[in-house]
Amino acid sequence: MTDFDREPGAIDNPSGPGGQDVDPRTLPPGDTADDVGESGEPEASQLDLPGPDDPVAWNYVEEGTEVVGPNGDKLGKVKQMLGTDEGIFHGVAVDLDRGSGIRTVPSAEVTLLTPAKVGISLDADARQRADEYQPSG
Repeated sequence: MTDFDREPGAIDNPSGPGGQDVDPRTLPPGDTADDVGESGEPEASQLDLPGPDDPVAWNYVEEGTEVVGPNGDKLGKVKQMLGTDEGIFHGVAVDLDRGSGIRTVPSAEVTLLTPAKVGISLDADARQRADEYQPSG
């Protein structure tokens, strides 16, 4: 017998051999953002998000996030996170306190990225020598 001799649909019968009920879904519950599982499971809005002290990717840090120095002293606020559309992190534009202007801190000098603060390793003199921020565009 060849495939041409079989009844139409016999090859691709989704109910499976012998009339079994087959679940056409191949992925487990939770495979999409709006399907987090069975009843009693958390809703998508209840899933864990990073806390204020959890490390995050550079593009998760928002403008206005506090910037601290090597000793934990407050230096200013994030003006802009600097990187490419491809996700390559270049540094941080920091609006320094005390009217020191906006300086560019290279990624090699960034020691901490969390939703609540950005840590840098530059001391006061190095911060003043850092390049002034030149916005692109």
